[in-house]
Amino acid sequence: MKKGVYIMVFVIFAAVVFVLGIGVVSCLDWWKNNVAASKVYFWLIVTLLITNMFYTVFNIKSITFKPLKEVMIFLSAVTFIVLIYTSVIMLLKYVFGFLLGAFLKPENRFLHFIKETRITVPVLLIATALLGVVGYINAGIVRTSDHEINVQKASKNKSLTAAVVSDTHIGISAHKSTIDTIVEKINGMQPDVVFLLGDVFDENTTTDEMEYFSEKFKSVKSKYGSFYILGNHEGMQGGDTTEYFTQAGIRVLQDESAVIAEDITLVGMRSEYDTVGYSIDKLLERTKADKTKPLIVLKHEPHGIKEIAAAGADVSMHGHTHGEQFPLTYLPFSFMNDMMYGTQQFGDMTAFTTQGAGGWGFHFKFPAKCEVAKVTINFAEKK
Repeated sequence: MKKGVYIMVFVIFAAVVFVLGIGVVSCLDWWKNNVAASKVYFWLIVTLLITNMFYTVFNIKSITFKPLKEVMIFLSAVTFIVLIYTSVIMLLKYVFGFLLGAFLKPENRFLHFIKETRITVPVLLIATALLGVVGYINAGIVRTSDHEINVQKASKNKSLTAAVVSDTHIGISAHKSTIDTIVEKINGMQPDVVFLLGDVFDENTTTDEMEYFSEKFKSVKSKYGSFYILGNHEGMQGGDTTEYFTQAGIRVLQDESAVIAEDITLVGMRSEYDTVGYSIDKLLERTKADKTKPLIVLKHEPHGIKEIAAAGADVSMHGHTHGEQFPLTYLPFSFMNDMMYGTQQFGDMTAFTTQGAGGWGFHFKFPAKCEVAKVTINFAEKK
């Protein structure tokens, strides 16, 4: 993993812990002033919820009793949303209260409203809990989306229909029933080809779930087969997970290429989190890709898209961003990626990034949707 990625992950984790602390302190202050119960009860509740949250994120695969596992996943998602969004709003209240306190008298009604917590905290707890439930439900619904890309190069094919799946994160975000739904939706599209763009598994995917995926995916039907590139989470399993894909008849592309439909070249790049890998220029040179014919690059992260376009690709496809998995995260995460989701033009090349069929860490997704994307690529007519 690159040094910059380590720093970014550390900064995000530190910021989350800091914001969570703000929320806990705010709730404690409200509890002391408005609840006729010992602080011991408060800390007991908070400790249990936060412990469950972190345990679920990092080790839920160890829980084998399904009903307990589902309850833990639900509580984890709601706890995270409640604490994070309550904390952010309370932090803004504290900052505004401090700044306005220098200009307004203590008895000013607006200043009193900004600093007031007796009503604000319970209202926020209820509102964010409802948001957590909505996001939990939404994360369990897999939809389809349609996209169209026009390529300037000619091909022996008028068009190519691809079913694109990414970021299922089987274990927390997706379960066996989700796999069934995804397979059903892919087959319903009758695609020419299937692209799996990484993070199908993560650190919480059990062996049983990987085996189920492998067996179920054998029933996927497409004209030119299925192709898979690794994301940044499969490696966290601590072993090689590619065998589950090859057993399902899925071809794994790790800095490799393949030609389908006679003249369309696919190039699969390694994740940016991988310790090895080639730049797009070296990879195209190494695989002897024919740039005079349609060229599609598959890469988990939507990073370095300008370089992929400059190298001569016609289409690039990505996952990783999860769309906007959590409310108000579009802007900060857009700074960390070249694009967030949908299609975007980069010179003569069109890039597509899917919202993914799940999300990492929590069974929560809102406002983004879980999707299996149908991407129709149209080629120029031969003269």
